[in-house]
Amino acid sequence: MKKTNITFLLVTFFALNLLFFYNSNTEASYKNGIPILLYHHVSDEKTALPELTVSSEEFDYQMKKLKDSGFSTITTEELLNYMSNKQVRLPEKPIVITFDDGYEDNYTYAFPILKKYNFKATIFMVGVNIDANKRLSTQQMKEMVNYGIEFGSHSITHSSLPALNKTELIKEIKNSKKQIEQVIKKEVSLFSYPYGDYNLNVLESTEFNYKGAVTVLPGPVKSNYDNVFLMRRIPIFNDTDIEKLFDLINKNQAKESLLDYSPTINKKLVKE
Repeated sequence: MKKTNITFLLVTFFALNLLFFYNSNTEASYKNGIPILLYHHVSDEKTALPELTVSSEEFDYQMKKLKDSGFSTITTEELLNYMSNKQVRLPEKPIVITFDDGYEDNYTYAFPILKKYNFKATIFMVGVNIDANKRLSTQQMKEMVNYGIEFGSHSITHSSLPALNKTELIKEIKNSKKQIEQVIKKEVSLFSYPYGDYNLNVLESTEFNYKGAVTVLPGPVKSNYDNVFLMRRIPIFNDTDIEKLFDLINKNQAKESLLDYSPTINKKLVKE
């Protein structure tokens, strides 16, 4: 056999083994999927949604617990590559931190704590909330993006999308993406369904404009199991049993009940 053929076979062999390592490592390390945490308010002030408000002290405690447990936040691109079974190098304990609606306290209280623990996050912004009272300003959004915070879309007006006609639906889904991209000067790849509501028309429109979408269905998200446009998240309420939740995340067992990840899921995630 010629030397060039032997070299080609060796390179191919090692390439295939490297690919197998990535895939098998992913399956072995994340048996129960990757946790995507869902927050709304992080504030020490009174909010209209106290059940969806976590104090800065509690948020700091939760982020420290994640850090001390060895969790590392991953990017939207890494999450999408994992969900698409593409070759991707992930940390031993990956996690995604998300916020819905775009409240100003995400910048005032949550952002400094995220930076303290070298964590990144994704904020799903409602279009009409940009520069609105007690919502994120364009300047705050740009500062957060420069650090590494990512932004996704949460529609223009936070309407229940299945109730809209085709024209209204396109406006809510497509225009919100454009609006946010104009502010942050980066691509918006993910969408968050307002109230967690969706139907076939909503899914089709979302798939046409984005690379993935998140819901309020509880539990970690797993490739080869979850649809990339119906990715699960773990809602964090002010009375969430964090110790139990972290125990579930750390155990990383494939047969846990998805409902165990949100014991207060019966609460309606009503937005302002």
